[in-house]
Amino acid sequence: MHTTLLLDTPYFRQIPPGETFRVPVRNREFLAGSGHDSFPESVPDAGEMIPIVEAIEAGVPPGPAVRKLIDQALPVAGGVLLRGLPLTDKAGFERLVRSLGYDQAGYEGGIAVRQRDAGVALSASDEDQRVTLSPHNEMSYLPHYPRRIFFFCETAAEEGGEVPVNDIRNTLRLIPADLQDRFRERGIRYHRTLRRVSADGEIGWADTFGTDRRSGVEQHLADSGYDYAWDADETLRYSYRRAAFVDHPETGEELWFNQVTELHCSYWRSHPGFRGDLPDEDYPATTAYGDGIPIEPELISFLRGALWRTSRAVRMRPGDVLALDNQVVQHGRLAYRGRRKHFVSLGR
Repeated sequence: MHTTLLLDTPYFRQIPPGETFRVPVRNREFLAGSGHDSFPESVPDAGEMIPIVEAIEAGVPPGPAVRKLIDQALPVAGGVLLRGLPLTDKAGFERLVRSLGYDQAGYEGGIAVRQRDAGVALSASDEDQRVTLSPHNEMSYLPHYPRRIFFFCETAAEEGGEVPVNDIRNTLRLIPADLQDRFRERGIRYHRTLRRVSADGEIGWADTFGTDRRSGVEQHLADSGYDYAWDADETLRYSYRRAAFVDHPETGEELWFNQVTELHCSYWRSHPGFRGDLPDEDYPATTAYGDGIPIEPELISFLRGALWRTSRAVRMRPGDVLALDNQVVQHGRLAYRGRRKHFVSLGR
């Protein structure tokens, strides 16, 4: 579908998509469920799904002009790729993000393995580069998720590393009505198991909650209404129920908005850094129906495949900024080779 933006700005012009390509996903190594029949053989490039807008002149366009462009593009296309901005590093990206004027969203309670500091941009992911991250809505497992998400490419991978994007409204059409009703009625229970200190492939509770005091963590969990318990070695286990759907605040449209697949224990069972024979709740996270009953593994694989069947891939270049409506367009990361450095900023 061709998305034409009616640009009212002297700073940008829309340009056509680049060369077409496809990325294999069926039976991909370290991609959970990818052998399931619901997975496509490959996904195409994003083409005209995500419009590409290029800066016309050399200087950095003023923040209000960039924000106007983003605010125009996201309701129409769910995302926009900004190209030709004179950005070379994290500091420049952070200056751009601050100039947009959106309220910043924090990452407290988030599960992704990423470096954190006091800036407005985080490392997009420090997950093992061999692993492919399926499309997901950022922090959809929490009540305080970001509305907008911004990615910046500082260094592109030598091979791979594309950003899969997926309009979740298209995926929902592939999920049978009876399954949708099941999740509407029962919701989703998220289980988390966190050791005190972060390690390769998993984040500890001190980094997750920004405190090394158990009392501070317990206060947060109690205020959130979560069930929790401590093991003797200070491992924290907690769980909570969330709805599988939310309504878009502007359109009122009902959206499939959760991480029932990406936070299921099968993700870690397919991960090169974890044993594949642990009990479900001994992995960093898993999901179940809201009443605590395990979800059928076959269903998890089917749902993962549905996400990939409606996904497209964005191949970002150094200096590119990808802005997405986090409630509508999912994102992920293809496995890659070589050095890749992407940053992410979360906004309300």
